[in-house]
Amino acid sequence: MKNTIIEQMKQLGFTGNEAQAYVTLLKSNPATGYEISKQSSIPRSAIYSVMDKLENAGLVNAMSSNPKQFIPLEPEKLFTKLSSDFQHGIDGLRQSFSEYKTEASIGHLWNIQGYEQMIRQAKELINSAKETIHLSIWNRELQELTKELKSAKKRGVKIIIFSFTKIAEQIGNIVSYKLNEADLMEIWDHKIILVVDKKELLMGEADTVKSKKVAWTENKAIVTIALNHIILDITLYGLRYGKDVSGLVQNMHEGDMDILDNLLKERALQPNGIKVEM
Repeated sequence: MKNTIIEQMKQLGFTGNEAQAYVTLLKSNPATGYEISKQSSIPRSAIYSVMDKLENAGLVNAMSSNPKQFIPLEPEKLFTKLSSDFQHGIDGLRQSFSEYKTEASIGHLWNIQGYEQMIRQAKELINSAKETIHLSIWNRELQELTKELKSAKKRGVKIIIFSFTKIAEQIGNIVSYKLNEADLMEIWDHKIILVVDKKELLMGEADTVKSKKVAWTENKAIVTIALNHIILDITLYGLRYGKDVSGLVQNMHEGDMDILDNLLKERALQPNGIKVEM
């Protein structure tokens, strides 16, 4: 467990020696630099430099004694401090970028590699949702995202889910054919289409075996096409089972559908109006 903690601290930006010193001090404190060096793998020639850095960072405190002894910041207070420092860094970086002209395009198509990365990105998108989440998904992937979807629902985000498979959790509005997932896998691969706030899209094959690429984009045209795909699936479901799904799909469309309906009605009343050509 000690080695695991040290590796996790290194991922947060600590050096190996800093993490080693802090974890060692948690086990036995107060302790002098010599004692910490003796109980860890940190050379005596380096220990005081390491302790000075930890003290300056506010992660250990030096007691007035001779020789100097150190006590560690409690882990819970460490977490609070790290979170605060990290958020402060993000806020500063955001402010700097707001004043920096860039050529970055939000319409670029990004590739997300692998199943775990896809789920992680889906969770991030759901957590960022402010108004709507439209989702075409299989039950297996939905189970991975249940916690985040429930949290979004509590925030007041409107959720519409379409699936060919039977869905185990009732979250938001669900339109499902309730097919057995194992039977469906005989003819189709798992797929996901996630549209957040009608602005951001994650779409592709959800493969737990092969490392497939999944698309992530804010390109408006691609997002609209993906959203229309979900609308079409829900509409076909309604036609097949004779159910009125207009209340669901009406608000999914981009733009004012009442205006479009009026235009279509006007066209139908004109001579040689709307015709279906086969």
